[in-house]
Amino acid sequence: MEKQIHHLVSELKASIQEDPLQGAGALVEFAMENASDNKQVHQALVLKMNYMQSADQGKKEQLVADMLALADRFSSTSSGGGMAVAAVSSAQALQVVKKDDIVCEGRNINKVFRRGGFGLKDIDFCFRLGEITGVVGENGNGKTTLFRIAVGELAADSGVLHFPYIEGQAGVTTGNWERIKEHIAFIPQDIERWYGSVKDNLHYELAVHGILDKENLEEVEYIIYRLGLEKHQNKSWNQLSGGYKLRFALARALVWKPKLLVIDEPLANLDIKAQLIILNDLRDLANSYRYPLSIVISSQHLHEIENVSDRIIFLKEGNMIFNGRVDELGNERQENTFEFASDLSVEELERRLAGFEYYSLENTGLAYVIRTPLSITYQELFQIFLKAEIPIGYFRDISQSTKKLFV
Repeated sequence: MEKQIHHLVSELKASIQEDPLQGAGALVEFAMENASDNKQVHQALVLKMNYMQSADQGKKEQLVADMLALADRFSSTSSGGGMAVAAVSSAQALQVVKKDDIVCEGRNINKVFRRGGFGLKDIDFCFRLGEITGVVGENGNGKTTLFRIAVGELAADSGVLHFPYIEGQAGVTTGNWERIKEHIAFIPQDIERWYGSVKDNLHYELAVHGILDKENLEEVEYIIYRLGLEKHQNKSWNQLSGGYKLRFALARALVWKPKLLVIDEPLANLDIKAQLIILNDLRDLANSYRYPLSIVISSQHLHEIENVSDRIIFLKEGNMIFNGRVDELGNERQENTFEFASDLSVEELERRLAGFEYYSLENTGLAYVIRTPLSITYQELFQIFLKAEIPIGYFRDISQSTKKLFV
């Protein structure tokens, strides 16, 4: 491990010397992964930000020298065993976290709204540290209600809700909602307008949570860098795009290090590029060695959510239709389901597929869905379409996707 750290430090120093700005970013990333304490992370952040803001060549040269010196300190730390032990223990801790640490667990949760007649019925869920849980279903089927119960904004009519990791790690008494909610962050679909700059709001958020003075400054600098807000830290609400407003909401929620982060429909108003960036950020945050957390996210973007999530919950009319790992979706299916787009009518498709055995073919309005025996694979069906001269504009196997539960 020590040789590995020395090798990485050598590569880091070479990067700093070749391209100081890029090397400064690499130094921060290296510090976040390997530093033995927050001071080294803060030093790396300050060096990077000072280099970005400096126009004086002499000062820049001094900052490069300071970066190289900090990199050398990483190497000397590993010689004493501190960094190597820290890196190993972090990796081991992450493995334990993903397997065992339950942040929030609900059993037989029921909630009925008398006026509308809608309710959640016998819902079970388990949100684990280091994992992302995707919650999907049509609008009005209980996703937001489930979230509000989990974060303490709405009381269930019956069932058991508890927080083993929060109660165990923070010394919180079971059922003490005031203390439990100190470790939960909830970002609703409609982010409330805020006033002032991004940076000032983050300082205020930390102060509300009792984090002041030097630690306040360091943590704000860390989260601004972590979520790519350096160029936007002095902007106000009106100056930010939808994607950066969401990033700010994430920063404000994460700066005080909650253990459970619940986000309702974060992708709804984002373009494709912003969606991918946010999803990658969430995956990295859940995997964090320093501050792992449990993330629960709802969305109508099924394929994107399935790709980023460890577990999926599918709700329909308040009932839990599926609850399990993403790789378990469709394991017990009796047929394969494919979605495709074609200009042909249903009648013409049926005519061209007359010699092929399938269970059903239907038009959902936007695409066709065909159900086949399990023996028919994606590749085989595509070849059948080619031989039948069926023009295809879109083709996807949804046999192991929650999308088939919608259609």
